[in-house]
Amino acid sequence: MGSTSKNLGSPLAVEVEIRAEKASAMRRVAHRVESLLAELSKVEVASLGTQGAERARHVARHQALRAEAEKQRWYLIVQREAMGLYRHDDIDELYRLPPPLR
Repeated sequence: MGSTSKNLGSPLAVEVEIRAEKASAMRRVAHRVESLLAELSKVEVASLGTQGAERARHVARHQALRAEAEKQRWYLIVQREAMGLYRHDDIDELYRLPPPLR
């Protein structure tokens, strides 16, 4: 049996692969949060000047998107903590949730 430059059976290679997958998962969640925040912004703009039932639809959509963004943001924090990152000031700054639409 010959040795290869990629010793895929080694504990180090497995650890590298696990960390890469964790980073990839974290990146996917971060993109999801960014997408939700962008959609929230669109709903806020679309709601300007609306009233009655139309306003209520925008408020309901905003509430649903905001709840999902909050959940996804929490998932991101959990994943960061699983990787040993316990300070989340950057998450608070980068992925700030807008106030609820009224």
